[in-house]
Amino acid sequence: MGVYSIKDLENFTQIKAHTLRIWEQRYNLLSPSRTDTNIRLYSDRDLKKILNINLLYNNGLKISKIAKLNENDIFRLANEILLKPDDDEASQVDFFINKIMDFDENAIVNALSDLSQNQGLDRVFSDVLIPVLQKIGELWQVDTIDASHEHFFSHIIRDYIIRNTEKALEHKFSKGKALLFLREGEFHELALVFYNYVLRSKGYQTIYLGQSLPNEDIERAVQRIKPDYIFTSLIAKIEKQEIEDLMNIFENNIELKKVYIGGYQVKLYQEAIPQGINIIQSIDTLMGI
Repeated sequence: MGVYSIKDLENFTQIKAHTLRIWEQRYNLLSPSRTDTNIRLYSDRDLKKILNINLLYNNGLKISKIAKLNENDIFRLANEILLKPDDDEASQVDFFINKIMDFDENAIVNALSDLSQNQGLDRVFSDVLIPVLQKIGELWQVDTIDASHEHFFSHIIRDYIIRNTEKALEHKFSKGKALLFLREGEFHELALVFYNYVLRSKGYQTIYLGQSLPNEDIERAVQRIKPDYIFTSLIAKIEKQEIEDLMNIFENNIELKKVYIGGYQVKLYQEAIPQGINIIQSIDTLMGI
């Protein structure tokens, strides 16, 4: 069972802590437990309730009216909104978060299939799954979400993307050779799996080395394979010196304009990324190569 501070909830839901306190104090919508030092602590149930309250509010229901509903009605009305076929992206993110918290694999896979058929896997990953993964990743890094939720969801998404990547094997590889890997200590593989899918779909030959590759092996692989492009992702906590060491490998072995890097840590250490390296800001970066 997860335990969240009000700051965790603010980061996770993008709802200001001040607003959450108003919901609690003025409308009695929340009843967090408290530590001996009077710090609010929220449960998984509180998190789901906050997401559903915010969903109802964003769909036109006033907080004063939501406050008159019992918890079952809040969850029922929220589910009705989430299950509508014309849900907006924010609703879709909340839907996945709810199903992850419930470990509901069938609902997640069915929603993925429906969304991919209507929007394409590229857009689903960019517009829905990345926001979900970012929220999970942020909470995981500060130890405020159960690792089982992240592992459960990651396994489902990874398998789904790989199944779609297998279909891309039918394409002729005519656009060059791409090397994909994660640095040592990096195990967040979903972005790299997705990069592999997009590149295969676009006709690139990919050489996928996977997770946690030591720097000396990265350098040897680049020298032996001589790729046309390099793709990697930096999500797990990393020190600036570690990024600089990795950047030195790129600077010494390949044109920087052929290197593509994504991930949360890139935003934190932009000053350590040499000019010329491509920062993967969105799916449009990948589609443009």
